[in-house]
Amino acid sequence: MAGDLKYRTRFTTSVDKGLYKALYNYSIDSKIPLSRLMDEAIEDFLIKHDISYEVEVPYKKEIK
Repeated sequence: MAGDLKYRTRFTTSVDKGLYKALYNYSIDSKIPLSRLMDEAIEDFLIKHDISYEVEVPYKKEIK
């Protein structure tokens, strides 16, 4: 299927406008894509709640 993502899954949701604005502005200022910032936020949540997961992206460094 054309347009399929090899290492990512589309994820659609809604967030508080203030949270989005802050995250978007940080993304622009830091030149870090929103998708990478979301990966980090979700990863931090999983670690905080001791939920196991497996990183599937080949360029992603494992957290030590």
